Amino acid sequence: MDKKAPTLSVDPFEGSAHIGFSRRDITPPFGIYGRMWGASNHDRSEGTDKPLYATAMAFRASTSEHPALLVGIDAASLGDLAGREGREIRTAVEIALGIPASHVMLACSHTHSSPWAARSRAGMPGGDLIEEYLVAMKAAIISACQEAISNMSEAILTFAKGSCSLASNRDMIDPHDSSRYLTGFNPQIPADDTVMVGRVVRKSDNRIIGTIVNYACHPTTLGWDNRKISPDYVGAMRELIEHATDGAPNLFLQGASGELGPAHQYVAETDVAEHHGKQLGYAALAALAGMNPPGKRLEFIRAVESGAPLGYWEPVSYSVPTQVSVHAEPTTLPTKPWPTIPELDEQLKSEKNSFARERLHRKKSIAALMSAGDGITLTSFGWRIGNVIFVGAQCEVYSIWQKTLRENYPEFGVVAITCVDYEAIGYVVPDDLHDLNLYQAWQPPFGKGVMQALLAGSERAIKKAIGRS
Repeated sequence: MDKKAPTLSVDPFEGSAHIGFSRRDITPPFGIYGRMWGASNHDRSEGTDKPLYATAMAFRASTSEHPALLVGIDAASLGDLAGREGREIRTAVEIALGIPASHVMLACSHTHSSPWAARSRAGMPGGDLIEEYLVAMKAAIISACQEAISNMSEAILTFAKGSCSLASNRDMIDPHDSSRYLTGFNPQIPADDTVMVGRVVRKSDNRIIGTIVNYACHPTTLGWDNRKISPDYVGAMRELIEHATDGAPNLFLQGASGELGPAHQYVAETDVAEHHGKQLGYAALAALAGMNPPGKRLEFIRAVESGAPLGYWEPVSYSVPTQVSVHAEPTTLPTKPWPTIPELDEQLKSEKNSFARERLHRKKSIAALMSAGDGITLTSFGWRIGNVIFVGAQCEVYSIWQKTLRENYPEFGVVAITCVDYEAIGYVVPDDLHDLNLYQAWQPPFGKGVMQALLAGSERAIKKAIGRS
């Protein structure tokens, strides 16, 4: 008796769930404190390039479960550690919607042309507008989440890998002083060019109701001479994709971009950010165009005898995976010696340079966490829809993090998200960089072993999400 030949197929990164999207405008008022760059010669923002948005995606397996909420926010950070503004916004979402903490990720795009909405900057020019803005942003995020939940319908989420050369390595040795590094284009080290692109199609009418772009590149096209509020390259990318998908909201999720940024950056001209956004947008559209229809996988059909023996494949309906799970793991990261708040206050009294004062303010906000003892405990997120994994980290991370996770879980589409609930705590770098005169190494409070600790926490969350713990 002939045995049936095994099915030869390639499963997409795909999953089925109840999914909904919504968006709210979170553009700040004119004149708000906008000094994200120590080199800036202005404090107040002087207009808007493109609006800032909060874009929410809600999902769950069934109507009997708590939804999970993934919110992309056009912001460098949600305040800072001194005021815990990020924690405040997150808690407000959880209370307003009755959703567990593990079910909420607030993912900052990390645009450096957003306001620094931290109460620690209230005494700065334009700082009087910060409190009002925080209240408005909190309300907008809650409203977007509520509407995303009400918009949920049965849908299929599909992810595909693409590539985009916008990101470059930015750990550059100073050509005038080889003892230190600059944060600028280093053409000698290749950058992770992976872009993960998601498409959400509603089952009832086969309509695209949302798209997702996960890419690792600092939104630092616009630099110290830019005086306008802007989402940086994310804005033009979003406009391009939404135009091509009949207005379906695009959710941008910043990847592990610790050492990655545009080669051409720190400019005043918004048309450069426009160019960068189109570069990423067209790369994302190419990945979208290459997807199979939702609920289809490529299967080998038969051999065809022609001038050559041909293997014929075609998209075939299959059983789309329906597993949905949401997990969060406390992850303690090792720290290094850090100055106390009184020590930093003393330095601030005599420091006149704006860039140096900004560095001290950031150190001071971090010092608020350092009194808690050895290590700083953050949250690692692992969420699953079918064979797509969303993994989130509450810091800025070098790309080896996302590369390692994607290598370790090749059967899943890994969407690597950084700057989650971000309060400007700083970078996670590999051990071989810790002793270098590199901003990303000396700025954060973390000690050696931090990358290994973060990877371990991320993997614990992923394994629980996929049932391997």
